[in-house]
Amino acid sequence: MSAVEKPGIAVAGTFTLDAVTGPMAAVLAEREGGRPLAVAPYGQVLEALHDPGSPLRGHNGVNFLLLRPEDFFRGKGFAESRERADTMLAELVTMLERLPDLAVATWFVAVLPASPAVRAQPEASQWVQEAGARITAVAEAVPAVHPVTVDDLEIRYGVTEVHDEYADRIGHLPYTDEYCAALGTQLVRLAASVWAKPKKVVVLDCDNTLWAGVCGEDGARGVQVTPAHRRLQEFMLEQRAQGKLLCLCSRNNEADVKEVFDRNPGMVLAWEHVSAHRIGWNPKAHSLRELAEDLDLSLSSFVFVDDDVVECASVRAQLPEVTVLELAHDAEGIDRQLAETWAFDQLVVTEEDRLRADWYSTRGERVALCDSSADYQDFLDRCEIEVGFTELTEDMLDRAAQLTARTTQFNLAGTVYAVGELRGLLSAGSRGWTVRVSDRFGDYGTVGLVVAEFRDDAVELPVFLLSCRVLNRRVEQEVLRFAADKAAEAGASALRLPVRPTARNAPARLFVEQAAGVVLGADDEPVTVTVPVREWLRLPA
Repeated sequence: MSAVEKPGIAVAGTFTLDAVTGPMAAVLAEREGGRPLAVAPYGQVLEALHDPGSPLRGHNGVNFLLLRPEDFFRGKGFAESRERADTMLAELVTMLERLPDLAVATWFVAVLPASPAVRAQPEASQWVQEAGARITAVAEAVPAVHPVTVDDLEIRYGVTEVHDEYADRIGHLPYTDEYCAALGTQLVRLAASVWAKPKKVVVLDCDNTLWAGVCGEDGARGVQVTPAHRRLQEFMLEQRAQGKLLCLCSRNNEADVKEVFDRNPGMVLAWEHVSAHRIGWNPKAHSLRELAEDLDLSLSSFVFVDDDVVECASVRAQLPEVTVLELAHDAEGIDRQLAETWAFDQLVVTEEDRLRADWYSTRGERVALCDSSADYQDFLDRCEIEVGFTELTEDMLDRAAQLTARTTQFNLAGTVYAVGELRGLLSAGSRGWTVRVSDRFGDYGTVGLVVAEFRDDAVELPVFLLSCRVLNRRVEQEVLRFAADKAAEAGASALRLPVRPTARNAPARLFVEQAAGVVLGADDEPVTVTVPVREWLRLPA
């Protein structure tokens, strides 16, 4: 995809947006070069939602609505304009409920602070609060729409003054330049969380990162878990709860590190929270490569956190795909880094995200079972793998879209779909199913997605993907058999598998080669491979 074709940002607001969109454009150019920024005309939120030609309609990027409810009665005052404000609010709520139908974009809705003048008027202030709550509730309820939290902007970005009452009166510019700059930065950051694949692994140094001091010299109880280090550990536990794996990479004796976890009363992280580790004397870039191989995850999904400037520089030079956070040495700096590091952002956290770390914690048991099995077939039989399929419905679209964005190794076509685009496939007559897998050790969660387009005598699968966690578990074959059954029910005789070969999807290419008897190279052009339905039926034809 060329830079010109990259999805961008479109914004509409109830007030003058210049002071917000200026910083947005600067940050967008710096962090996400090549993505466009479009702005609806001044004050035209409802008009932009109704007009098919507006920047927001038909947009496949990220749309922001910046709403200050008091603008609905701006000019004549609340008492005189109450009826008009109620009407406009009702119309806005109706349009918010329809947002996914207006564009396949990801929508964000921000309710911005009321002015001091309105907050001083009890009736107007109450109306504004209730209107904001109503808008936020709708945004929370509609798929592909997300409310924007702005309560922490002042703290996160060090804003000292929020409101500019003079500029509001003369130019409908209600907020200070510093607040608008903070808001613009946060909006681009939210957009980036839509475009970027979430990181999956956080690799942590130990000495002077998880604690202050050197465990090999100071001892397990001699190192200090300062308040700042405690907050860092708590933050990392939150990252784990969102689905990221926590790993250790430390130049130490493993026994010394383990003793800190076991004996230091200040520790928040427990050894059981660590999914994998490399503790020893190898170069850290070497250890990170080993961790990536052990976890079967790309280094581009790694965040490496270390206080040592030399170690950080070495990893940056040798592994440029790894995101490196060189941890500050003061408490305020650590807190600021955790708040400002975009790599930790994750827009949607699903049940499967929360299951990921627990699943990795049982890998040792699976390895032990494999080692004790007569052969791989015996191992699979003893795993007691169960594969289930659930029809794709509206309330599952967020997870389905997330799967298309995150899955690279077993993803035949490799296309990333937004929620609205998946909804469009279903409304056009396609059917989709999510894939859930479990075995004797636990639940993998929803780890796959297949979408079928029914076309005369053939069924095409524009989406066929599975998490790497379930590869080589006979799940791929079960999904294809399931699709074949659905094709047979529809009277089709062929399955068509669109494949876009990449360096990352070798497992998917290998599966298609074995299923269809073709040969696909990583540099080949996209191709559609046909598989006879009769060869994959689970049920009698």
